[in-house]
Amino acid sequence: MTTTDDLKVTGEFLPDPNMCRFEVNRTLLEDWTVVFQRPEDSLDSPLADALFAVEGITKVKVSGNAITLTKNVPTPWPEMAKYILPAIKQPLLDPRPPISDAALDAVQADPQTDMAELIEQLLEAHINPALASHGGFVKLVKIEDRDVYIEMGGGCQGCAASKMTMKHGVENAIRDVCPQVREVIDATDHTAGDNPYYR
Repeated sequence: MTTTDDLKVTGEFLPDPNMCRFEVNRTLLEDWTVVFQRPEDSLDSPLADALFAVEGITKVKVSGNAITLTKNVPTPWPEMAKYILPAIKQPLLDPRPPISDAALDAVQADPQTDMAELIEQLLEAHINPALASHGGFVKLVKIEDRDVYIEMGGGCQGCAASKMTMKHGVENAIRDVCPQVREVIDATDHTAGDNPYYR
């Protein structure tokens, strides 16, 4: 039987001071990302309900073993963590899934028709301008079913930090605009390019 002592949660500050990422030593959600924009979106998901009960939490994103929270209060994250950690651990002891089937069904029912357009707009308006200072860029290769294939170029191709950029930057941003994405796949040949780190 799982106890609170078996559950380990670590926190990571993000560039946006109103956001913080928490990782749990177990998988919370396979394949999908669920974004709860408000408490009524939880659809009886114990984890989302517990986190929205923490004063100041306005958005909950769950993907894999990670939970990204957004707050609207000046209270520092380390102080809020006193309430956030129990709010994460307690629902994981519940026999019910931390994310309800209804919430997953809602994500999977989201239309795919606008995914390519939304991702292209994101890359053009936000991701590539940020990467341009390092001589890099990212482009959408294709979308198959709900899997998104991304290719990195310029200074990002073969860069030592490319994996981190893809996982914590590009992938998170894509999942924010398209929660119905199942997997973001790096289709880059990192052995090629002018500065192939992985050769």
